[in-house]
Amino acid sequence: MRGVTMKLKRLMLAVALGGTLCAPALAEDRGRVEPLLDPRILLGGLITEGDVSLLFAHLRAAMLAAAEGREPPPLPEALDQRLEAVGGELHLRGLLAGLALSQVMERAARDAVRELAPPPRSGD
Repeated sequence: MRGVTMKLKRLMLAVALGGTLCAPALAEDRGRVEPLLDPRILLGGLITEGDVSLLFAHLRAAMLAAAEGREPPPLPEALDQRLEAVGGELHLRGLLAGLALSQVMERAARDAVRELAPPPRSGD
């Protein structure tokens, strides 16, 4: 469970940093890049109201156990399964966004290299 959470955090951080650092260089492709970084696109449809209910039921049970000096209950299997499924889908969505961003960055880098290339010599 903890490993999945850390992976999700790293993935979301990588996507956010990639978008932030690439944004200035990708100004002309902004219309195609921004939708990929929209949280509604990255996260939309992944988490359901049922997932929220499972999570908060577990949090309440953990708080009650802590108040009584007991160990918190283990993560319910249904919540663990949902976290795994959400993690897998986030991984896939992040990968697709990263691939699209890399294509845009490659095009921007190629354009920059062309602009910086010395002009062809005349008479050669």
